[in-house]
Amino acid sequence: MKTLAALIVALSIAPPCTAQSAAPVTLRPVLQQLRSEFDTHRETLGATDALTTVKHGLRDWVESRLMTAPQNVDTRAFAAALHVALRDGQFLCVDFAGDCSTNELGYVDDVRVNHVGEFISVVTAVGINCGYDESAYAYAWQNGRWQRFWDSEQNSYTKESYRPQQVYYVLISPPGAGGRRLLATLGSQSGCLGGFKDLYARAWRLDAALAPTRALDWSAYADDGYPPIQGRIRPDDLLVQYTTGGLADGDTHTAVRHFEVRNGVAVQTDPIAGRPHDFVLEWLSAPWEDSRTRAASEALKEPYTALHLEHPYGDFAEATRRCTAGADLWQVATRILDGPMRYYRVRWEIGFRFTMVDISETPFQDCTVEDPRSEVYPPFLTRDLLNP
Repeated sequence: MKTLAALIVALSIAPPCTAQSAAPVTLRPVLQQLRSEFDTHRETLGATDALTTVKHGLRDWVESRLMTAPQNVDTRAFAAALHVALRDGQFLCVDFAGDCSTNELGYVDDVRVNHVGEFISVVTAVGINCGYDESAYAYAWQNGRWQRFWDSEQNSYTKESYRPQQVYYVLISPPGAGGRRLLATLGSQSGCLGGFKDLYARAWRLDAALAPTRALDWSAYADDGYPPIQGRIRPDDLLVQYTTGGLADGDTHTAVRHFEVRNGVAVQTDPIAGRPHDFVLEWLSAPWEDSRTRAASEALKEPYTALHLEHPYGDFAEATRRCTAGADLWQVATRILDGPMRYYRVRWEIGFRFTMVDISETPFQDCTVEDPRSEVYPPFLTRDLLNP
């Protein structure tokens, strides 16, 4: 505890750093303490309250340099200067002959600095076992300098609650009614977790004074691609897309989640998929309380229950076809495990709103038209949802 107290005092009395200042040497004893106590805290990947001390020390060091930066700061040059200071101070894991490539505890990683419209985002990374725990901060130009107005850190270090994060994007919308904005982070669970892990999207409502209020904390277990999750943000609207499991072993598909912020709370709405057969997968794998909202009849609960994809192995045995009984009707065919063929009659409406209309063991006689639209992933991040 003496070491931590000394670090806090040193940070509080240290003068502002210049552009040439070195990385804060006061972080070193705390980093060494974390690494030396790893065996005692394996359940939290080596993380303890001391990790928060490092997070805040690293954040304060970055801010001491940022406060002297101009409004039009070159963020690439700024981040490069931080890299040099951390590298020369031997805070980065660069000696892969040792074990730091698998246990980054006791190190930090490069600081990422980006313009987000008129704002600046900063993402810092502090080492844990098999990865980094990243923290995100946002800054606005106020009173002639960059000032922090928002942060996102994971500072609860118990086996049940600690969820170290890897931040891929900090998104900030343009202003909407009353100057309100939406800010979101998209990321994934950090650590050695295999090809699938928890992804997350978190969002905050910003008022005209940039005061944040949490509006969304969503997560899904999905494929850890790169990037595993992407998004599009508007003042009252967040849409994310990510890769998740498919029918075949190792197969994947793109899922979509769309949230509208109403009275300060994010509410999920359509779409959940961009193609009819992706919708079938999403509909079968969701809990019935969700899937029933996208079912034309309560009678579909019985076939849903029989086909619910807890272990989604099988294939799309036939091509998706358009039906002639209605321009918005499509047929999707699957064979799950060794079971019989199943045919799904799906309604595809404007805005990529899908509804399960019927499920049959035999093909629907009017569903015979080949249509390439069923095979194309729509560019959700760059298009209006009302144009299918």
